[in-house]
Amino acid sequence: MGFNYALEKLKFDKEWEKLHDEYSAAGMSEASIAQMKAFDWGWFCSRRLYSLHNQPLPEEYCFDEDRASTLFRRFAALSVAFEDDLGTSRYGWLESIEDPRLYQRLKALSDKDLELITLIAIDGYSRAEVARMWGCCRNVIYKRVQRIKKFLQRG
Repeated sequence: MGFNYALEKLKFDKEWEKLHDEYSAAGMSEASIAQMKAFDWGWFCSRRLYSLHNQPLPEEYCFDEDRASTLFRRFAALSVAFEDDLGTSRYGWLESIEDPRLYQRLKALSDKDLELITLIAIDGYSRAEVARMWGCCRNVIYKRVQRIKKFLQRG
């Protein structure tokens, strides 16, 4: 559901009536109160813009054409789906790679690099989450991903 501007603005105004009274009772100047309201108004507007330009993904991925989200239908070419039975190995997804050169380059990667690709591309972890799991900084993960990309592009 989208951003209901009228309802959200009404809530914002009611909340700020209460806050104005609280801040005045606490002895804040009108200029300070106005600055705080201006900041909150900016946040309100940025939330509105964000919600107008973004669409949440459904809880479950739906691959049925008739029931699929608008985003999935519009960008169907960008979707990737792996078969459920990818083998017993953690890196069973490699078997679904059709390009023989890419497959050979991926097989040449170290286990740690394959694990990194699997965590990010297959398991859906972000680089920051992988960095936390591995106990290193995000920059280390970023550089490792860049090195893997260069290695794969050389092939």
